[in-house]
Amino acid sequence: RSSCPSNAHTARSFARVTSEKYYIDSAVLLTAVRCSEKRAKASKYKAAALRDAARRRRVSTTMGGLVSSLAFPVPKLPQSFYHDLLKRRDLVWLETKKGERIPAIHIQAPLRRRRNVTLLFSHGNAEDIALHLPFVTALAHRTGADVFSYEYVGYGPSRFKDCVPSERGCYRAIDAAWAYLIAHGVDPTTIVIYGRSIGTGPSVDLASRVEAKGLILQSPIDSAIRCALGYGSSLALRPIDIFVNHEKMAKVSSRVFIMHGTDDDVVPLRCGRALQKLAQRPVDPAWIPGYGHNDIPHDTVFHHVGVFLDALAAG
Repeated sequence: RSSCPSNAHTARSFARVTSEKYYIDSAVLLTAVRCSEKRAKASKYKAAALRDAARRRRVSTTMGGLVSSLAFPVPKLPQSFYHDLLKRRDLVWLETKKGERIPAIHIQAPLRRRRNVTLLFSHGNAEDIALHLPFVTALAHRTGADVFSYEYVGYGPSRFKDCVPSERGCYRAIDAAWAYLIAHGVDPTTIVIYGRSIGTGPSVDLASRVEAKGLILQSPIDSAIRCALGYGSSLALRPIDIFVNHEKMAKVSSRVFIMHGTDDDVVPLRCGRALQKLAQRPVDPAWIPGYGHNDIPHDTVFHHVGVFLDALAAG
């Protein structure tokens, strides 16, 4: 008898195999379709997320540009206004990490009352290095400290070199000033960082990263948004906020002195009080009654700075 399967048996086996293969192929096909649908859906969600992220970046960039334009009202003085500044013997030129050239003035205190202290001064807004020369000159003579006053990127003479002011530009400028002092033999432990108004932004930023002798903040902002709109708005607008001093104060290791006019309607007194609470090594602040943002008498300022320098010298 033949050992070959009958034709009927062969047909049934073929049908079963074909049927199983059909079901297997159908399952594979269904799985492939579902995977394809999932990939398409994931791709759709990813594309939507990328569009949303791009939209947020555009809004953030636009709003950030608006904040920057409001934060940096650069004095629009003619180039001839800086003629006398550029002839000074104590003028030096600094270069930032991005190659921007900015001027600085290194004013020596009178020898008869000179301290072993250098004030690294950051000026306020709507000012520049030429406009505040009388103040920093008097500051050196009245306190007995050398004063190193630098310019921000996009301010003063650097404005004519197509430099644009920005928060990062201010940080690059004060970094260049600090690096210059160290390179020229000034001991970091003799440097007191001093910022006024918006100049407290780069001052706090630097003081949070270096070991300085002290930090002076005159009419300080806790952040640009908090100063202008209050605490609640700063939470929602954090991505576009600048000079966020309240987030950096805890990192400042040096002693901190804050002075602020009680009637300041440009930078409210609450900003100074907030930073006073956040400082790790604060000294008694000077809340100056009856004065605003730009009218605190220079004699009062010099007195308080001198008292703080005396306290630092006493240890």
